[in-house]
Amino acid sequence: MAAAPDAANARVTRVLIVDDDPGVREVTLLALHNRGWDAEGAADGLEALRRLQHGAFDVIVTDLQMPRMDGFALLREVRRMEHPLPVVVQTSLLDKTLEGQLRWAGAFRVLTKGGPLRDLVRSVEEACAASKTDPVRCA
Repeated sequence: MAAAPDAANARVTRVLIVDDDPGVREVTLLALHNRGWDAEGAADGLEALRRLQHGAFDVIVTDLQMPRMDGFALLREVRRMEHPLPVVVQTSLLDKTLEGQLRWAGAFRVLTKGGPLRDLVRSVEEACAASKTDPVRCA
């Protein structure tokens, strides 16, 4: 039987939060930090891509409407990566057509922006569990 990873060697789940609204970004970062996860923020898709080049993340949570590079374009770029990460998309513009387009493009989950934080936390947990990463990565 394999030994359980000890707490000193366990890697904390790393989440990249992408939102152009600094208030939303900070509240989301705080909620994920309170969960014990390492979360970083980016103001748009271009900044997120730079952070992805310089750091390892387990899950991305992104807003849809942002300047310079929106969440749809970010999702497409992430899906093209050699090892794509699960992407949770949040939008205030959610309807069934848009949700279907985002899922077809590869979004792990689509949430209504401003919904309960527990839904976001659960989505990050499920995205991490469903990803092909080492289970220790998503502690």
